[in-house]
Amino acid sequence: MQSILQPLIDVLFWILESLHDNLSLSWGWSIVILTVIVRVVLIPLTWKQFKSMRALQQLQPQMKALQEKYKGDRQLLNQKMMEFYKENKVNPMGSCLPLLLQMPVFFALFYMLRNQPFATDNHWLWIRDWGQSPDGLLAIDIKHFDLPLLILYVASQFVSSLQTVSKDSAQRTMMLTMPVAIGVIMYIGKWPAGLFIYWFTSNLWTIVQQFVITKTVPVSQPAAPVSTGGSSGPSGQRKRPKGKGGKR
Repeated sequence: MQSILQPLIDVLFWILESLHDNLSLSWGWSIVILTVIVRVVLIPLTWKQFKSMRALQQLQPQMKALQEKYKGDRQLLNQKMMEFYKENKVNPMGSCLPLLLQMPVFFALFYMLRNQPFATDNHWLWIRDWGQSPDGLLAIDIKHFDLPLLILYVASQFVSSLQTVSKDSAQRTMMLTMPVAIGVIMYIGKWPAGLFIYWFTSNLWTIVQQFVITKTVPVSQPAAPVSTGGSSGPSGQRKRPKGKGGKR
């Protein structure tokens, strides 16, 4: 994977080196600024993500009606759901796009931290040469594992997930257990602190951004559920045939 990401690694390192040399920032703070740059670039996609999530929330009653109607035929249900998404011009994967686009940056930063020396100015806040610090708990630089930063990442991911997750119990459980699972993987792999700086900063951006959006953009009322009857109207009541002259 590193060979595939090498062009991106080179670009990111050039940005970090420029921030470090021209602004006299440490490598850790350069990663913070890099994260902000990435999130600014993703603002248009993040807005589309928000619109997609709001649209899906409004269409939840209709989607549940379709799931109930075709629950006995999974293949037909999938077909009807795809038609439903197309008719309403929503993309169920739209909410995942900004996260997916950040993953190449995340892995490129991972390989960069593993291979680049970052010989000087590689400390950040409490990350420094601790000397007698217990191994595996506190990082001596941004290339080593740091437990407090891992805990901050998991906590910030919890808050971010709570802001965006729906009330559906299955999805809510998955979204709230995922940060713990990822945190365990990061702990076992002893991932470098520079990655946690990136992801923690990105989560803080998401939390603030989501707060601002929810305060400034009104929430529309959910749409009425679709009818499951053959000749029912939008409200689920059967239309009565009109008599002569348009009277019922």
